[in-house]
Amino acid sequence: MPQDSGYEILRGGLHHDGRPIAIPKGFLYMALARAGWTGKEGPLSVDLVRRLRLVDPRLAILYLRPARDSAA
Repeated sequence: MPQDSGYEILRGGLHHDGRPIAIPKGFLYMALARAGWTGKEGPLSVDLVRRLRLVDPRLAILYLRPARDSAA
């Protein structure tokens, strides 16, 4: 059973914890295809998100930043 990553595809766009991520759709779908996405809307597995980060450095840096704990 895939673990929940907090990322999901809804209404053709990428969302994280229910909030939309402003990523160009052409770039998003190219990256999803390269990462092995099956084309179904819904939650993305942790493994798929890891593969997405490896597909293109821009995804990891700009759009799919890992959650970090506060330094406080």
